[in-house]
Amino acid sequence: MEVDDLSTNRIGVAIPILPCKSIDEQLDFYQALGFELTYRQAKPNLYACVRHPIVELHFFVLKQLEPANSYSMCYVSVPDVDAVYQEFCTNLKKAYQKVPSKGFPRITKLNNLSEDRRFNLIDPAGNRLLIGQKHASPRPIQNNQSIAVQPSRFANAFETAYRLAYAKDDFAAAARVLDLVFSKAEEGSATLRYQAYVLRADVAISMDELNLAMAFIREAEKLSLSEHELEEVVEATGRLNDLNTTLGQS
Repeated sequence: MEVDDLSTNRIGVAIPILPCKSIDEQLDFYQALGFELTYRQAKPNLYACVRHPIVELHFFVLKQLEPANSYSMCYVSVPDVDAVYQEFCTNLKKAYQKVPSKGFPRITKLNNLSEDRRFNLIDPAGNRLLIGQKHASPRPIQNNQSIAVQPSRFANAFETAYRLAYAKDDFAAAARVLDLVFSKAEEGSATLRYQAYVLRADVAISMDELNLAMAFIREAEKLSLSEHELEEVVEATGRLNDLNTTLGQS
């Protein structure tokens, strides 16, 4: 639903006003995503507005801004996060010949957190859009019942590391959390260990530690999971396949 539609229903609408170092760079990125430029001002200060069916964004120039130190963010709730993610990835690939996953700008993978299914979009200025779809009802991360019913130290560490990696993009912290508990891996079910190894491999790739990533992928692939267990880890298996593809292209 667009902003204009909401206003006619007299519902309050919040429009983020985000900083950037370059209006041109910012607009190029958002137009590549599929946003429409709706306003641009040159004087007395640089200012611009873009709109997409999911959100309207405004930008101003802050010349001393360092993208790596940006704390600007907003949450965008959407009815179909998978469709938005697919649209953005397709458009980014057309514009950049790849889907940027590191640096600025970048887009993260889709992930299931306890409260929603989401991805993060980080623009050239370091502003972070958390784009998510709320679950119909609260559920454990990845809907894995083995995590919910086994609140072991290993299970708790996995949940923490998953959120650090995929909600905060803090891969170094996620690595530290998991590495502290891998000696306790036997406390977890086979499905939980599988997911933890895949997560740690993904974190390693994000930190350019390719040999370490391969080691954790081998640990995951050594586990013999039943057909029922494989149904519990569909998302992790898909990610494992993606990681193998990434390593094959490195």
